[in-house]
Amino acid sequence: MTAHIPLHTSPDCQFESLWLECKNLIARGTGRDAYEIPGHPDKVLKVSNRQSNFSNWMEILVYEQFKDRDELATIFSWSWSGRFVVMERLSPLSPGDLRSYTFPYYLTDRKLENYGKDASGKIKALDYAALVIDTPQDYFG
Repeated sequence: MTAHIPLHTSPDCQFESLWLECKNLIARGTGRDAYEIPGHPDKVLKVSNRQSNFSNWMEILVYEQFKDRDELATIFSWSWSGRFVVMERLSPLSPGDLRSYTFPYYLTDRKLENYGKDASGKIKALDYAALVIDTPQDYFG
């Protein structure tokens, strides 16, 4: 059975229907849970487990700003409230995989579990809600 993935900014109720089909929890974080999506082995559903959807919205904003750099797991869709995000599923890394990796300058949370490999073997960030915010002097020097 292949689950239907709602378009971005669809109502939460459409993503809740998808969530009901997602039986396998992959990871539990402090602000979100990630689930396998039936019939979509290349995607995960991230669900905010707090009242605030801050982490999901940060990832959406970061992705929209930096998606052309191909350093971030792709976001395919998100719910209107930001509670739900459908993202590219990456394979876990081994400890040595990050030795020669150059981290994106704008990401601050550089733990091994926040990165993975896509289908082609490219390392990408899969959790990118924590980032550097430049100060005005960086712009006006």
